[in-house]
Amino acid sequence: MKKILSLALLLSFAAVALLGVSCTNKEVTEEVISGVAISGFVGILICIAVVGGLIWLFFFVVWIIALVDCARRKPDEFPAGAGGENAKTIWLVILIATFFVTQLNGIAAIVYYFMVMKKMPRKK
Repeated sequence: MKKILSLALLLSFAAVALLGVSCTNKEVTEEVISGVAISGFVGILICIAVVGGLIWLFFFVVWIIALVDCARRKPDEFPAGAGGENAKTIWLVILIATFFVTQLNGIAAIVYYFMVMKKMPRKK
């Protein structure tokens, strides 16, 4: 599990670094309208969209991993301070509910990782 998260994080940083290098426009063309080069502006917008998509994909993968871990984990495998007897139900509701609020699903998955997965790794 840690290898998958590390690999996903490494790939997303590598992609962002490569896009950052390719997004810099070193040439200034003569096609300038109102002081802004059209091709450079469009290139920057495309790079921002691609980087945003990669970040969303990373958080979505982390969310899927957290949801699968929560569904497979037995109720007694949750840490004591993570919701008591109903910890599994609470975490499933939180993870599923945050799917509908796109900005929160990655945050909920990361909180789940640190509060549950890291404290008590699943028994194989």
